[in-house]
Amino acid sequence: MELSIIITTRNRKNDLLSCVNSIKNSDLKSISTWELIIVDDCSNDGTELLVSNDLQLDNCKIIHNNEQQMMVKSRNIGAKNASGKYLLYIDDDNIIEHDMISILVNFANNHKDYDYGIIGPVMYRSNKQKCFNYQYISLLTGKTYFYIDNTTCEVCNSNGIPNVFLIYREVFEKCGYFDESIIQSYTEPDLAFTARNFGYKCGIVKKAITYHNIGGENYTSRSLGGQFSQKAYCLIRNRTVMVARYGKWYQRLIYIVMFSWFWPLIYSMLVLRENRWDLVKLYWLGYLDGIRYFFTGKLKNSLKK
Repeated sequence: MELSIIITTRNRKNDLLSCVNSIKNSDLKSISTWELIIVDDCSNDGTELLVSNDLQLDNCKIIHNNEQQMMVKSRNIGAKNASGKYLLYIDDDNIIEHDMISILVNFANNHKDYDYGIIGPVMYRSNKQKCFNYQYISLLTGKTYFYIDNTTCEVCNSNGIPNVFLIYREVFEKCGYFDESIIQSYTEPDLAFTARNFGYKCGIVKKAITYHNIGGENYTSRSLGGQFSQKAYCLIRNRTVMVARYGKWYQRLIYIVMFSWFWPLIYSMLVLRENRWDLVKLYWLGYLDGIRYFFTGKLKNSLKK
């Protein structure tokens, strides 16, 4: 099997069906053998009733989790049920360009030395506005920077690829799959930094394109984790985890003294404009658990019941 396409979903049936249709309408005929694996994370909006025949695809497998496992574990479940040499993860709220899959697979086939272990497309918003060509995470401050590249280079190195990415199965297994304790937020950078430690680069191929169904709001409670408690918590906790795991000694020192407390403080100030005291509590819980991990190496989840 050359390619396994893996989609994780929860309570977004319409988005999922649109995503699958874009895959069906893509140039998959250029791929020798492929399969589609959908992992439904205990939905209750009708997604839990879907079977492969509903999607009119012979090579489709739908896995329904009996209880919510969260995105990272669901991604690992998809990988463990996949047969492909390449694993292509596509979040359910994407519409992919017609030739995105073939561009990524051809790039992978032309780089069999595995210098790039993880590759992905350029992400656009659904209104066709480009988001970025690559991202850089400062392990000194914990800030993520997004850049547009106007050069003619084929691929841009990136500290992780959110949303849609292809990874060689061999690389994925060497990295030990996704770290399920991360839960969400910074999961792709964590995988990319782990792959880098094994000598593999992570890059965004500029000719490949996906359209992500997201708004353009910045610094609102929604964009700062307001929809899901685990996202608000993980945005703060996992930022510190990334620095602790992958930063050099001086980066870790400067971060813990000057920036570890800055992020929950500034996030709290931003969401209090909307009177979201619930998010403030989650940010500071994430801060405390991040600090605990920084000094002990033990990752706690204060949201776990």
